[in-house]
Amino acid sequence: MVESAKPFVHVVFGMSAAGSLRQALAKLALDQTVLGLPDDLSFGPINPPAHDVRDQWIEEVLGYDDYEEYGQRAEIFWKQATDTAVTPVAWVCRRCASEYSGFLEFLWRIGDQHFLVIDMTDFQFPANPNRPGSGSWITSTFGFVSENYIVNSGIIDTQTTLEKRQIDAYRALWAHLRTENAPFRVVSDAGLRSAPITHFDEAIKSCLTQDWQKCARVIHETMGILLDGNFHQSGNLILESRLRMLGAQHAVEIRGDASDSRTSEARLPPPTITA
Repeated sequence: MVESAKPFVHVVFGMSAAGSLRQALAKLALDQTVLGLPDDLSFGPINPPAHDVRDQWIEEVLGYDDYEEYGQRAEIFWKQATDTAVTPVAWVCRRCASEYSGFLEFLWRIGDQHFLVIDMTDFQFPANPNRPGSGSWITSTFGFVSENYIVNSGIIDTQTTLEKRQIDAYRALWAHLRTENAPFRVVSDAGLRSAPITHFDEAIKSCLTQDWQKCARVIHETMGILLDGNFHQSGNLILESRLRMLGAQHAVEIRGDASDSRTSEARLPPPTITA
C-alpha cells in the first residue's frame, strides 16, 4: 500500500460494497475507515445534487417519499470523504453507472487535495478455487465483489494517483452531464451518458408476456438484460418505479399493490380485436 502521513479513508460509492470492504480490511488487519455513499447519482438531479432537490424529484417522479434520510446521510458522506485531514482512497468500477457517477462527483468536490484511486474497471479477479473450470473475471460493479475476492486478489495494492489530464477530463465529463441534468445516467463502451426517463421501459416490457407473472420476477429478468455487455445500469428502485408508471399509462397491466413487487403481478395488455 501507498504510505501517507494522513490516515486513509476508503471512499466507496455503494453501501453493499462498503460493507464487503470493511470485512476485507478486517481480514487484512487494517484499521482504516470505510465510507459508503448511500445515494445513487445515476438518477435524479445532479446540478447540484442537493439532497432537498433530489428528495423532491424522487418523490414526484419516482413515487418514493422516504428518500430524505439517504440524502441527508449523503451530505455527511461528502463532508467526510473530502476532509482535508485524511487521504481519501476512492474505489470505483466505471462499468457501473452509479459508481461512475459517484466517482465523478467525488472528483468534482475534492479540489486540489491529494487522493488515491483503486479503479477495478478492467481488473482481472482470480478464478474461484471452489469452482473447477472457472476462469478469471471482470466485474460490472464493486457490489458483486466479496470480501474474499478483495483480500485474495491483491486489488488493494493497485492504489494509484490520477494525472492532471485525467482529472480534467473526468471533470469536463461531469460538467457536461451536470449541464444536461437528465433523469438517468447510463454506461456503455462509449462511457457515461445522459438518458431520458423512458430509457428502461422497453427492457421492462420485453420481459412481460400476456400471462400474469410476479412483478419481482419481471424486475429480476430486466436487470439480467441490463447486465448485457458486463455493465451495471440500474437497481430495483428505478425499475420498480418505471414498471408502476407503465401500469399507470396502461402500457402494461398490473394487479395487486403495485408498490409491492413481491405480491403484485404484471402482464402485457391483451391484443386489441378489430372487426
